[in-house]
Amino acid sequence: MNKNIITLAILLCSTASSYAMTAIDLDKHDFTCNQVRLTQKSSEAEITDNCYNVKTYHRQNGIEGRNPSRLQGGGADITQITTPAQEIVLDKIRFYDDKHRELICIFEHNMIKKCKAEIKKEQTSEKPE
Repeated sequence: MNKNIITLAILLCSTASSYAMTAIDLDKHDFTCNQVRLTQKSSEAEITDNCYNVKTYHRQNGIEGRNPSRLQGGGADITQITTPAQEIVLDKIRFYDDKHRELICIFEHNMIKKCKAEIKKEQTSEKPE
């Protein structure tokens, strides 16, 4: 009975760890959406048009010259104006490719900054001799 519980626990641990998200370079992998290969130069539109279960999260820091950290009231902060270089637009997109692998990519100004993917580890069967 104990051997069965231990075996089941080991199996569950190995299965759970095989679905970890890993930082990847899209140019070095074979991710496709609707048979369109994804690369580091893929746009947000390519992903939203071709991939499955796409969810987009949008965040903008600095809006048209207003300092996002500015508080109401007077003071020196009122004169601080952001430049376009200080304004950051980040989009985080979660989606699935043709092989139903989950990917999460972060875009900065419509260019991929970083991607993470669900890379399943190969299952090896070891038979004692």
